[in-house]
Amino acid sequence: MRLALRIPQSESEALPLVLSLAHSASMFRTETEGRTLAYTAIFPDLSLSFDLVERLIEAAAELPNIQVSIDERPVEGLTKFLSVLRCYRESLAELDPQAHCARQAARIGDAGSCPDHACISHCQFICMRCLQVVHEIGSPPIRAQLKAIAIQAEVEWCPNLRMP
Repeated sequence: MRLALRIPQSESEALPLVLSLAHSASMFRTETEGRTLAYTAIFPDLSLSFDLVERLIEAAAELPNIQVSIDERPVEGLTKFLSVLRCYRESLAELDPQAHCARQAARIGDAGSCPDHACISHCQFICMRCLQVVHEIGSPPIRAQLKAIAIQAEVEWCPNLRMP
């Protein structure tokens, strides 16, 4: 998984900290668009830099016009993305990452009074949102609906995500 974070020049007090973290990325470059200076930190293999990426995103979230992409797809919600990143990282410490995901989803489903039917998602970030899935004739395929929900939840990039 490749993560890129673009940081436009700003007057923010957080910029020096963000840039010092960004300089530690596998790749770092400075770009100019017109009169605007921007910095890009690239992590070709996100799994090798979880700590740094987490700290960098937390610090950069306060800056204006930050752009993050994962495998070339723009991230719309940094907070959601960071939650998914942390969950994925936790799953790597488990012998069975899929079981970890299912346990997290069950915990969310139990807390939210999930309807009494087979869960169509084993991801806590899709669980309960799966209630948005329309099962009527003529609706888009369930897989397409779940993919749209996964994108909204910033989880579609997760290697643990399994769609029915």
